Formats: sequence, structure tokens, C-alpha cells
Amino acid sequence: MEAVEHASADDDLARLRRLFLFDAVCEAGGIGQAAVRAGRTQPAVSVAISKLEASFGGQLFERGFGGSELTGEGAILQRRVRRMLDQMERAVTSLSGQSAANAAKICRRLTDAQVRCHIAIANAGSAAEAALSLGISQPAVHRAARQIEQNVGVSLYRRRVHSVSANAAGIEFARCLSLALYEIAQAGEDLAYARGQLTGKVAIGVLPLLPSRLVARAIQRLRERYPAARVTVEEGSHALLLHELRSGMIDIIVGGLREPRLTGSVQETELFADPYVVAVRKGHRLAKRKTVGLLDLADYDWVMPQRNVPRRAVIDSIFGQLPVKPPLVLETSSLAMMLAMLMESDCITLLSRAQIRDAYPGRELVALELETPEASRAVGYTVRTDWLGTAVQQAFVEVLRGECAAESNYEP
Repeated sequence: MEAVEHASADDDLARLRRLFLFDAVCEAGGIGQAAVRAGRTQPAVSVAISKLEASFGGQLFERGFGGSELTGEGAILQRRVRRMLDQMERAVTSLSGQSAANAAKICRRLTDAQVRCHIAIANAGSAAEAALSLGISQPAVHRAARQIEQNVGVSLYRRRVHSVSANAAGIEFARCLSLALYEIAQAGEDLAYARGQLTGKVAIGVLPLLPSRLVARAIQRLRERYPAARVTVEEGSHALLLHELRSGMIDIIVGGLREPRLTGSVQETELFADPYVVAVRKGHRLAKRKTVGLLDLADYDWVMPQRNVPRRAVIDSIFGQLPVKPPLVLETSSLAMMLAMLMESDCITLLSRAQIRDAYPGRELVALELETPEASRAVGYTVRTDWLGTAVQQAFVEVLRGECAAESNYEP
């Protein structure tokens, strides 16, 4: 469904208000009753619903003498609109301490311009950068910022002589608003699927040590079922991908799970064990030995990931058991650079067993025969706790589970 992405500029600037009126009609059971509750004229509400139907490309209500009844497609949209409103209302309640009833009223005063400008300020870092990213004037951005701040009744910005940026409350509010708008993008995908269009979008975040061939196989299985599916893959640090997941910019993170497991706004699901192993190049002196002891690791240079990643914590734990800390010749966040150093020298490091096997089968890298109890590691996926994936997104999770089941049964 391309209607959400390619709506006209007029639709984009009035979409939120029309969705509010759509929800009012759903609640009231008819356009006339909704108009009274919303303080609008009946023709105005009717025109708003007609434009919303045109923008989504389908009929949302069956209109009769007794009122307006949702069609099948209308019910699909209502579920997503309700989730959007729940996100917004919870955000306002958390931000301002308002009651649920007052939060609902505040949300319905928000406009598309206010929401998109606030999100842009939070993402870009300043009102000036937000204006550039949106292609509108700075006064327009400042005006929208003042209006949304007045609506919610809470300070959202840091104002300096020459700049305006979002404060901590403003950044969190922007994240919640982004998640709310994500639901409407999902509605477009749901409607397309209901119309028999085997398409959809899956945005995947991949952590560096995940075997890339595993994800590639899962994507291929998905495209066998949904040839027109649009898949994006972003590789990055856990902190970056978690931020994007919590903001609705990606749908799922695949890779090593955290210890202890994350809870709260996100949910982790384990798929298979992929422990860390000490890795060296083929031809390395340690690779030729049948047994390797912990003390042997102190005799060689190491390349290491930067701090605040699980693999670094495991290496630090191993070092803590050695009488002398081994030399550190390179500290890097680049997996490619780390692998290159291993292949071009006698350096050693810690990698995952599946990473070595899948990415470099029979080639330059080997795992040493060394027991490292600290090196347990689980691979799985992370989604938002309240995530409601589309049919195509849920299908990706299904095929990923299948590929990981095969991976867990692999005998090295």
C-alpha cells in the first residue's frame, strides 16, 4: 500500500485531524453524533472522512439511516488508530501528569505540523536543522514548537540566544510521537495485505557479530513467500539499534542478547546458543596445538572491541585470570578491521563460533580448543514489548526462527 507514503501535501498536513475525527465516528457510531462531540459541523466531518478514505484508497464506513458502521478495512484502520491514540495519550499523561481524560483532549488539539516539527527538532538537534530537514522556514518551525509546548503545558525545549533544541522531556515525547505515527504506516501495510497485495516492509537491525548469511537466508525465505516485500537491513551498535527500535525506525533487532535480559519497553527472545571463542588465523602457532591453556593467551597481542559491549566484558574477565595482562595493539568498533588484523598478524581476539563458521568457512580463521566458561552467548531477536507486526513482519520472524532452529542443530 503506497497511499500512506505518497499522499498529497494537503493530506499530510491534515491527516492527524482526520484520524481524530475517524476515531470520534467509531466511538459515536455515526457522523452526526461525532460532529456534535467534536464541536464540528456534520458536513466538515463527512468531508474529512471522505478525504481519509481517498487517502487510504478504500471505504471505511457503511453509511445508513442508523449511523455509520465500520467496514472490514475500517476495522483494520481503527485498530491502528486506537494504538496511535493510546501511545499519544500515555505520552501526554507521563509528560504532564494529566488525567487520562485531559490527556485525550490535549492529544486531539495537536496538529500534523506541531508533531512533525517537534520530532524533527528532537532528531536534528535544533530548530534550525529541523527547518532544513523539513524544507520549511525557521519561523514556521518555531511557531509549531511554541504551539505544541502550549498544548501539553510542559517545557519541551532548551532556548538559547541563537538556538532552540529539545530537552530530555522533549526528546522522550518525540520518541513516543514517532511510535504513534508508526502505527499509521503499519495500517497502510495491513490494508494492502487485506487487499491481497503480497508486499510489505521489514526494517531489520543487525548486531555486528551475527552471521550475515543467517539473515540473508531468512530474507530469501521471506521473499519466496512475499516476492514484493521490501527489506532494509542496518548494522550498528546495540545502543544505536535499540534507540531506533524504541522510536519505531526499525522493527526488529537480530543478534546477541544482553546479559541480564532486557525488560520493560522491549522484549528479547532467545533462538540459539552461539558462544564466544578465541580466534586466530590459520597457520598461527596456537592453531596447531591440540590443547591450549588460559596462560598461553598472555603471550600474544590482542585486538579488542571498544568498551560497553558484551564481548569486551568477556575479554576483560579472561584477562583478570591471567598473571600478566596481554598487550593490546588495537581497540576498534570495526569488525572488518579486527578480522583484517587477525589475518595479517599473530594477534588474537574473541569472536562467535557461528561468525567464524558462516562468514569464513575453511578460510583464514579458526577457533582455538579452549574452554572459556565466561563466553556463553545467546543469539535471538528483540522487539518492542507492545509491537504489533504486520503479516509480512511476522512472517520474517517465523522464517528467522526456522533458520535459527537449523543453526542450533548444526554440528561443528
